[in-house]
Amino acid sequence: MMAGKFTQHVFNLGFSSGRAIHNLLLDARSSSAHWPSLSEVCSIANVDISSVQLPSIQSVFTYVVTFLSQLPNRYRIWWWNLLQSDPLHVLVETLLIVACIALVVLQRRADWRFSQERKKGAPTDKDIEHLLKDWKDNGRKPLVSRKEGTITARSGRGESKYLEVGSGLVVDKIEGSRLFLDLELSKEKNNCKLPESVLNFATLDYIATSSSPILRKTALDALKHYGCGSCGPRGFYGTIDAHLEAEEAVSNFLGTEGAILYSDGASASTSTLAAFAKRGDLLIVDEGVNEALLTGINLSRANVRYFRHNDMKDLRRILEKVQQQDVSLKRKATDQRRFLVVEGMYRNWGTLAPLKEIVALKEEFHYRLIVDDSHGIGTLGKSGRGSLEHAGLKPMVHCEILTFSLENALGSIGGMTVGSEEVVDHQRLSGAGYCFSASAPPFLSKVCVQSVKRLQGSLDEGEEEASNYDDMKVAELKEELKKRGLKTAGKKAELQSRLREHDSEPAAGSELAGPALLDRLRENISHLYSTLTNSSHPYALKLRNRLSITSDPLSPLLYLRLADQEATGRTRSEQTLIMDQIAHHCLVNGTVAVVSTGGHVKKYLQLVPEPSLRLVASASHDKEDVEVLVKALGEAVESVLVHNASQME
Repeated sequence: MMAGKFTQHVFNLGFSSGRAIHNLLLDARSSSAHWPSLSEVCSIANVDISSVQLPSIQSVFTYVVTFLSQLPNRYRIWWWNLLQSDPLHVLVETLLIVACIALVVLQRRADWRFSQERKKGAPTDKDIEHLLKDWKDNGRKPLVSRKEGTITARSGRGESKYLEVGSGLVVDKIEGSRLFLDLELSKEKNNCKLPESVLNFATLDYIATSSSPILRKTALDALKHYGCGSCGPRGFYGTIDAHLEAEEAVSNFLGTEGAILYSDGASASTSTLAAFAKRGDLLIVDEGVNEALLTGINLSRANVRYFRHNDMKDLRRILEKVQQQDVSLKRKATDQRRFLVVEGMYRNWGTLAPLKEIVALKEEFHYRLIVDDSHGIGTLGKSGRGSLEHAGLKPMVHCEILTFSLENALGSIGGMTVGSEEVVDHQRLSGAGYCFSASAPPFLSKVCVQSVKRLQGSLDEGEEEASNYDDMKVAELKEELKKRGLKTAGKKAELQSRLREHDSEPAAGSELAGPALLDRLRENISHLYSTLTNSSHPYALKLRNRLSITSDPLSPLLYLRLADQEATGRTRSEQTLIMDQIAHHCLVNGTVAVVSTGGHVKKYLQLVPEPSLRLVASASHDKEDVEVLVKALGEAVESVLVHNASQME
C-alpha cells in the first residue's frame, strides 16, 4: 500500500514538473517567468512536502557498499545457473574473455619489446655528433659507389686496379644531340676528367622532345599559368583542364573511346594491370616484360604462367595446356578472366613483339590482350601510333587494354591507358595510381598535348604572336618589321598582313614535325644499325666477333652484348664490369654517352638479360654523330678487351 502511494506521489511530482517547465518555456518572454521551487511544485501536485522523503547521503552510500559487496556472490550464482542451463554459451563467453585478456597482455608485451629494441638501436648523442661532423666534412655519399678490380681476359688475375664507372654524372642540360654535364657536381663523384659535353646516345629521347623549342615554350607558358603542381589526386581536387585536354588529345590520336592519365609512367602499367586482374584470374605473360608490369602482376595476386620471350610455339603450348585442364576440370573458359600480357617494344631487350601472331592466338583461345607500348608510341608505325599500327592492328579492336608511358617519345611525365569507356571508367575507381597519387603537373600535361600535335605535324608555332598583331600600334608593327628586315611602309592592315605572311613561311632550320620527324628517326636507326654491322668500316670491324647486336633492326633501342667467344668463361659480374669499362671509355675518351645495363636490370625480373651496352637512336642525330659513336665504341672495345688480353699473356 505504501509502495503504491509512493509511486503515485512520484508520478504526480514528475507530471507537475514537466507541466511547469512547459509553461515556463511558453512564458519565457514574460519578465515574471521564474523557476518553481520544490514547495511550489508540491502545491501544484497537491502533495504534502513533509511526505516527500529524500534519501540521505549516508543511506545512499550504505546501499552502494552493500550492492558492491554482494555483486561477486550474485555473479557466482548467476554464472552457476547459466552453466547448468546453457553450458555452450558459458564456454564461448569464457573463451572470448580469455582471448581479450591475452590480446591486451601480448600487445603490451610487444610494445615493450619494440620500445626496448628502439632504445638499443638508437644512436647516442656522441654518435649523432659524429654523424653530423662526417656530413659537414665529407658531404653526401654517391648513390652508386662501386669499385671493382679490372677483369682481364677470361680470368680475374692481374693487377688490382680500381675504377668507379657509371655513377655520379649530373646532366645540366640537353641541346640537340649533346648532353652538357655539370662538371662541378660530377667531379665530386668521379676521379677522372670529364668532358663538358658528350654525344647523347643514352637517354630515351627518341624524337628529340627534350630540346624542342616549341615544347619548351609550351612548358614555360603553362608553368606561368598553372604553377608547378596540382596538389591533389585526380578524384579529389587534382583534376585540371590540362589533364582532360591531354586525355582527349591522346584518345583522338590513337582512335579510342577514352584515355586515363596517370601521374607516373611506371604506375600506369602497374595500376592498370592490377585493376583488371584479381585473385583467381589467369595471366599468360612473356617472361621478358619489364619491372613495372611484373609489379602489377604481383599486386594482382592472379595465377601467372610465363612463356619464353617472343616464342609463339611456347605460347601456344601453354594455351593448349590450359585448355586441356579446362576439359578435365569441366571448367568453362569464361569462368575466370584471362589475359595475355606483352610489351610492344621490350625495354630491356629492344625486340618487337609479334603482335599479329599473338592476336591470332588470343582470338583462338578467347583471351584479352594487355600491351605496354611505352617505347613503341612515337617511334613505330607510319604515323607514330605505336607497335599496333606497325603490325596493322588497332586498339579496342585487337587489343583491349593499351598502356604506355608519356616519359619517352612524348617528353612529358606520367602514363596513359586507352581503350573503351568501360576500360577507362573502371580505372577511375580501381586504379591505385590514379586514386591515391597526386595528379601530374598541369604544365607537363600541356607538353603532352603539344607533343601529340608535333607527331601529327600540326604544331601551334607562332600562333600567339600572330594573334597579338591586332592589338599592336603602327609604331610597334613597324618595329617588328624592322627587326625582321622587312619593309615598314604601308597602312596598319598591310603591316599586319606582311608580318603574318612572314610567320607562315618555314624558317631555315625550323623544327621537324609529323611524317618528316618520324622519317628522320627511322633513317638514323637504319644508318646506325647498318654502320655497326658494316664489316668494311674500320671501327665497326673492331667490334666484329667481340660484340653482337641482340635487338630488332627497326628498334631505336640497340643492345650490344659480348659475343659468344668473348663471353665464354666469364661470369656475369666480369661481363658487367667489361661493359662498364667500355661505357666509361666512350664517355671520357670518345665523348659519347652510352649505358651499361648489367648492373641495374637484374632485380625484379623474370628473365634477366645478359650484360649489354644500350644505344638509343634519336631524331636529333646525324650521320656524323653515328660515325663518332662507332669510332668511340671501336676504340673502347679494343682498349678494354685487347689490352686486358695482352696483360694476361
